[in-house]
Amino acid sequence: MAREFTREEKLIIAAEKVRRKEEEEKRKEKEYYERITNGTPWLLFKLVAGFCTLMMILTTIDVLVDGETKKLTENEWKIDRQLYAIGYQSVKVEGYLFVPPLRNWLGHIDDSFEITYSPIFRTGKWLSYDQEVGESHVIRQETIRVRSIFTWFPYLQIVMLIPLLTVIFKAQKPMFNFARVASLILILPGIILVTVLTLL
Repeated sequence: MAREFTREEKLIIAAEKVRRKEEEEKRKEKEYYERITNGTPWLLFKLVAGFCTLMMILTTIDVLVDGETKKLTENEWKIDRQLYAIGYQSVKVEGYLFVPPLRNWLGHIDDSFEITYSPIFRTGKWLSYDQEVGESHVIRQETIRVRSIFTWFPYLQIVMLIPLLTVIFKAQKPMFNFARVASLILILPGIILVTVLTLL
């Protein structure tokens, strides 16, 4: 006949099962961490981090440094009446959208328009033109291109930095795994999409 276990013995057995289960979970977690931070998966992730870092540097240069400026004829820019923005005027130049406030638009001089490009991606960045204020006073107005890397600075660059920080501060923690997965599923496709939209 099997011996009855006392309450204390049952508690000891239960505690031992819990301890073994925790050790097994830690072992599996460590194996998973070793697997994702070694070999081909980690090399691919480092390539993703390298690409994101490179794009962060290039887009930062594009935002902070101006490239070539080109004088526009009156046929090279047009008012886009399809986009209705209260208090703003929508202007299209070479497919790029600029939205100067009406207070900076009223009195614009048609033959004074210039577009400034970014130095690396060679995409439209600034629209500048003269505005007549009063009888004989003219001021130069500038407006940055909307819906682009230029208006998303520095938030976009901070997001692009996450994969590099994940590589530098890798640790067997839930935040590391979250940042790694987010980099692959959200950040990399997002950067590719933003780059394509910027170049269009």
